[in-house]
Amino acid sequence: MQDEIKKVDRCAVRALAEKHSQELQQVSNAGGNQYQAALDQQDNIAEFTSSMTEEDATAFIIMYAEEIDACTQTTIDKTNRILVETESNNHMAEVIGGVVGFIILLFIIFSILE
Repeated sequence: MQDEIKKVDRCAVRALAEKHSQELQQVSNAGGNQYQAALDQQDNIAEFTSSMTEEDATAFIIMYAEEIDACTQTTIDKTNRILVETESNNHMAEVIGGVVGFIILLFIIFSILE
């Protein structure tokens, strides 16, 4: 099986997976149906592999699935970082809001005491 996998260029498969991942993100960002776009991509992959030997097609599909999984995990990691940053920013906003509220309360109290 190692000889068959060597026939399929991982760099080229990675580039294709990244391109497909970016295309799906663009469709999603534009408000399109990313699931239909993914089906179209799958049809293109099926057409591409139809001219390969069974061994090469299997090696390609396995490698493509691995690379798509890597793209998906990268997106998940980026999303998690954004969520952590957002949570941190929300916490900071709450603290600032509390401080501003306390200053206003002190101002009101001192205004009443005068």
